[in-house]
Amino acid sequence: MFTRHCAVLLLSLAVDPLLWADDAPVPDPAFNRCVKTLMAEHGWSSPAEVTAIECHGAGIEQIGDLSAFTALEKLSLYDNRLEQAQLSGLPHLKHLNLARNHLKQVSIRELPRLEELYLFRNQLGTLTLQNLKALKVLRANSNRMQRFEYETLPALEKIYLFDNEMEHIDIHHLPGMRYMDVRENPMPDPLYEEMDRMTQVTILHDGNADDW
Repeated sequence: MFTRHCAVLLLSLAVDPLLWADDAPVPDPAFNRCVKTLMAEHGWSSPAEVTAIECHGAGIEQIGDLSAFTALEKLSLYDNRLEQAQLSGLPHLKHLNLARNHLKQVSIRELPRLEELYLFRNQLGTLTLQNLKALKVLRANSNRMQRFEYETLPALEKIYLFDNEMEHIDIHHLPGMRYMDVRENPMPDPLYEEMDRMTQVTILHDGNADDW
């Protein structure tokens, strides 16, 4: 009887490789459905085979633990209902899009290959980024951001932070920066003058917006 039960179970797993998702650390039903659909479309039989997750406008409220998705290179959850997000331990992730959600808090760490980060149109008051050594593009405009704090972002080239509430930003420890847009922030004129002295970088701000 035990042998027959095991045989039936193994046959079920072979027929439906997506049964893993019922026990997977993806608690949100909408997210689970989207992942199952993607796996079926691409023929992925386990989380470790998934390279891209794109679930837009799906009503997702939680991300959950994605550490089983060890090959994931792209995660795009644009236009959902996320209020917080914690992402770490995804060694191959290059593209992360959490734009147009309801995010108030994000924790992004241990993503050594992340190159593009999209967080625009959320409700973030503070954004802290550390040790994202491959990050090249950051779009966090149209939030409620008062502080942008960072450490070790050597490759960051393009930064979009317009339409926020920042009075100050450190512009001197971004060695790879080539373009920054901080228009529509309540920054003081002395900071604008400091930006204008950085002739090797294009920085758009309210003090020079008419020139662009």
